[in-house]
Amino acid sequence: MISGMPGVLSQRCVLRSLAGVVAFGVATIACGRDASPKDKAPGQMKVIVVAPQAKAESEIAIPPATSVTLGLQIGKAVRSEDSDLSTWIRTESAVNGLQSTDLQPWYIRISYDRYDEDGDNVDSGTYEEFWVGPKKYKRIYDADNFHQADYATEKGLFRRGDQQWPTPAELQVGSEVIDPFYYSATLHGFHTRTVERTFNGYKLQCTFVENQLPISDPTQHCFELDGHVLRYARGVGWNQTVYNEILSFQGRNIAQDVDVSDGGKPYLKLRVEALELISKVKDSDFEPPQDAVEIGGRISGVRPTIIRTVYPDMPASLRRQHVSVRIKVVIGTDGKVVSASGISGPPEGQAACEDAYRKSLFAPYFVLDKAVEVEAEFGCSFN
Repeated sequence: MISGMPGVLSQRCVLRSLAGVVAFGVATIACGRDASPKDKAPGQMKVIVVAPQAKAESEIAIPPATSVTLGLQIGKAVRSEDSDLSTWIRTESAVNGLQSTDLQPWYIRISYDRYDEDGDNVDSGTYEEFWVGPKKYKRIYDADNFHQADYATEKGLFRRGDQQWPTPAELQVGSEVIDPFYYSATLHGFHTRTVERTFNGYKLQCTFVENQLPISDPTQHCFELDGHVLRYARGVGWNQTVYNEILSFQGRNIAQDVDVSDGGKPYLKLRVEALELISKVKDSDFEPPQDAVEIGGRISGVRPTIIRTVYPDMPASLRRQHVSVRIKVVIGTDGKVVSASGISGPPEGQAACEDAYRKSLFAPYFVLDKAVEVEAEFGCSFN
């Protein structure tokens, strides 16, 4: 049970006791938002939705992403020069989300619902994080089919409950609120370009994340014009994310309601149920239980980031055919491929795919601050 008097966001100012959570000292924060002079107050910010059209005057509709056109840049450029992506991410992360080491210890609780392509709610749960520093935190998933607690310590990362890594959707639950630029941070060889976009007469300042081939709907992050308040993101695949009910916490903009759509259909609905300061930190509260398992060495079930792609040469024997190949790859701590072996598909296709991945390069994968080997499966298609 959490001690003290937690301050719950929106209109709920009492947090229910959480079973199975050790005692923490939690400082109450004010419900609502500390608006800076340049920011709009919450009532002045319209609700942003991903939809063909708005259903109310208080809504701003952003069209669903269902297609992409090559060679077209949209919007009016605010400045002509391009910006370095990593520098831009550091700047915006300093005012949006909780991805920083200079914050006071905090606790967050997010409830979530996940939907399938038919719009059915296929999974619901909560994500909690108690954060003190990069090597002192606890993250808890409690969902219909997934129960896990991670303990970060100076000795390493320890896991209790389900031992598999969270799925991309489960990882996205925390990232959309805590680290909203998580996807752009995985891109290499990209730059940013800032444009002004108008939706239903409502203007947003959007930063496009592009490489040498501009497309009609690139990865992008859109902000309120008179501040750095993040309101919309176009991310991986067909994902579109809208951030509503913005509040200020330790000088950071945090969205209480976050909706993620995929191809215009609901995918994730997130609600920040609690966000509080931890006033008293006890080392014992972050010690992993005896049955927790240390994570390290070689891991699987994660999605490594490729930074140099080498495409396979099509074997002559596979021309005029449609062939799919699956291979298993082991990536070393330096990001180089240690081994590649075929799983399925014709042998000549496997050989070509293996050779291509051996020449590819990945970003090293870290568990806390230690690089680990990663075992993953990839595919190649020959058309």
